[in-house]
Amino acid sequence: MAGALARGFQPRMGFLAADWIAKQGFVAAGLGVTLVPELAASSARADIALVPLRAEDSPRREVYAATPRGSAPSPATTAFLALLRSVAAELTA
Repeated sequence: MAGALARGFQPRMGFLAADWIAKQGFVAAGLGVTLVPELAASSARADIALVPLRAEDSPRREVYAATPRGSAPSPATTAFLALLRSVAAELTA
């Protein structure tokens, strides 16, 4: 929403849904559009069309890795987090 507002666009929102089933149902019923992350695209309903956005229009989101609080990360966790950071740096370059 912040990206739309920053560009001077204020969409009319008649409905607000937190779950994918409801969002896809609203789209299938012709009540509007919704954004679908790539990871969820393969599970979209057959009666809705997925239209890819241009890369420069794609919203960015922060991604976090969850680890147990108060314990030192294992060597495997440390290596995995380093790999995640490396891939994230490549994707944002």
